[in-house]
Amino acid sequence: MKSKHLNHNTMNYFKTLFLLLICGLHVTLSAQSNYLYGLMRTPGVGTNTSAGTIFLSKLDVNTGIFTQISPSSLAYAFNITGSALDPNTESYFFESFSDFISVDMTSGVTYAQNMMSNPIATSYFDNFRFNTGDSTIYGLARRSISNGIGQPATGELYLATIDPNSAEITQISPQSIGSSYTGISNAINPHEMVYYYSSASQIIGLDMYTGQVYSTHPITFPQGGMYFDNFTYNCGDTSIYGLIRVNNTPPLTVQFGKINPQTGVVTQISQSPLPYSMYSANGSSTIDPINGIYYFAATLPQGGYGVIGVSVTTGTVVSENPFPTPSGSSPIYFDMMRHPSDCYQAAPERLNPNNGSAGLSKVNKSNINVAPNPFNQQLNISSSSNINTLILRDAQGKIFTQLTPASMSVSIETAAFASGIYFLELHTENGIEMVKVVK
Repeated sequence: MKSKHLNHNTMNYFKTLFLLLICGLHVTLSAQSNYLYGLMRTPGVGTNTSAGTIFLSKLDVNTGIFTQISPSSLAYAFNITGSALDPNTESYFFESFSDFISVDMTSGVTYAQNMMSNPIATSYFDNFRFNTGDSTIYGLARRSISNGIGQPATGELYLATIDPNSAEITQISPQSIGSSYTGISNAINPHEMVYYYSSASQIIGLDMYTGQVYSTHPITFPQGGMYFDNFTYNCGDTSIYGLIRVNNTPPLTVQFGKINPQTGVVTQISQSPLPYSMYSANGSSTIDPINGIYYFAATLPQGGYGVIGVSVTTGTVVSENPFPTPSGSSPIYFDMMRHPSDCYQAAPERLNPNNGSAGLSKVNKSNINVAPNPFNQQLNISSSSNINTLILRDAQGKIFTQLTPASMSVSIETAAFASGIYFLELHTENGIEMVKVVK
């Protein structure tokens, strides 16, 4: 897909065109569950094919069973500009035209629906995701600016947040950070507090504290490829995974891979092309970091559509769950999916440059020493001031150790810990500091 240039008519066309094969997912209100939540849709009939019924639903990825949660239809169309899941409040969010809709994941009932508003100027709110690092929904505030009668409109983009209860958009970027974006790619790194999107074959990182450009690199494919689509961040190994589109005309050739946002280099993981000729856009990518599985929706080789699970380690397909096709009724689609364990309880480790006390600091204000790092059998922590609370989490946010030593040194036995990345959160009289450690 080419970059979207920010023109109202063009964007509305794309939003209608890409109301793709959409349908509900997501399940479990427990962060450890193995469900996906999303929007289950039956398409419209007759001339009104873009209208249909939309329900919050869930998919048990172990059994392949879809369950409708909403007792009645939530909307008759939705935008593919993003979806979000808040595991803390058990809420699922999506857009329908200009409305932002908040749904209770237990009952499937809408508890807030408002027209989106931007106090600075009318805008859309695109490519949004929920950030577990600060429990906030981030996206791109987009608007077109007219240069006069007969003159082409120019686009503006701003990193922004949205209040799901009022649908009010708050711009973070002090000035426009771009004029276009590719509509099927975005990810949030909650550890570094960076929002990533792609535009004109570049991957761009935005500082979520300041809204300024954090990094920008051309996307390159040493092993072949044209586009890197449906990418999402994996808190399990702090990598960004997605789909490598090798060609641009159906039937597509698709590989699974990952991208280094600091270089833009895409690395192919799958050893052979995935057997799917079409896949759904942006909302349809999420990761189960506990089991290391990337999920997306696509056409199946045997016909119909389904949810595919791919191992982030081997790039091989580990599950295929076809969308249900009830006898005598319209086909059902399922998309805009999110996994409740996706970066659950992930904590930021990078300092907020606007306010040092607001971020988890890399500044060693308490002369904290952690050794050895990498560690093996034991982790030793010392400080020049009392450590009041110590929390050790893995990269997924799971707490392995929580202590209140009230002393300047403490040791943790770590022989039973699995290899991987961990985050040590230390509360002292100087504030909260975060240290990344590795086994």
